[in-house]
Amino acid sequence: MTSALAEAFRSEIPCSHAVAIVLASLARERVGTLGGTAEDSDEDLVLRLRDPRSFGAFAESVSNDLRVELAVREALVEHVFDLLPLPRTEGEVISVESRAPRHLVAFAASLAEAGELTVLHIMHLVYAVFLDRSLVTEVPRKTRSAVLRAVVSGRGSDEALRVLYACLSLSAVPVPEAASELRRILKTTSVPLGLRRNLARIASDKDGGQSGLTRMAQQQGLIPGDLRDPEAPEILANIPRLPAQLSAPSVRFLRRVGPV
Repeated sequence: MTSALAEAFRSEIPCSHAVAIVLASLARERVGTLGGTAEDSDEDLVLRLRDPRSFGAFAESVSNDLRVELAVREALVEHVFDLLPLPRTEGEVISVESRAPRHLVAFAASLAEAGELTVLHIMHLVYAVFLDRSLVTEVPRKTRSAVLRAVVSGRGSDEALRVLYACLSLSAVPVPEAASELRRILKTTSVPLGLRRNLARIASDKDGGQSGLTRMAQQQGLIPGDLRDPEAPEILANIPRLPAQLSAPSVRFLRRVGPV
């Protein structure tokens, strides 16, 4: 008789009955990693694995386990993003209590490497990093840089969404790294010129881009759309300022490419 845990894996992950049993066994082995105990029932573990942080820990723990075929490991990464919340309606603001796995950016990097980073993944990434910018610094520089390049070079997603992710990422890393990444983006012709212009405008603003980022965050449902006071607690607490060192290269870029 198949366990409730195996059935849950089979219903949520594209995998065979045999693979679902292996995944259930691996989850049971890693119950402590998931925040549970040996006394947890299958039903308890099913509930734990519906938390994106717990499922992310599980997906990461089996990322190199050869008992699980590559396609299934990739499906586990996809499911991490499936578990992350998005606003249900255009006017709804994302819940501040929603938290993502610590290595979400690494998961995004693996999707980008496979050419599977979609518009929906980028949306989830923006919302998660907006709530917790330490997600960017939880991974090595090479990893976060690869994700930043993949996001800004992508096609099909809202340009403002990609600019917003770039700004959140640049505001989270050390200043020399942010300056280096910005210069790289502004020089990269595979990044749409309009995106580079918008990023440079925000980075060159005297307020560190806070007003522009506030507007974009409101458009994406990250903060209430009726906030107008730049000193509002929701803005001060959630909208970063880009380092002043990013202004000069941005101004030079805008002078070189000229107005729209």
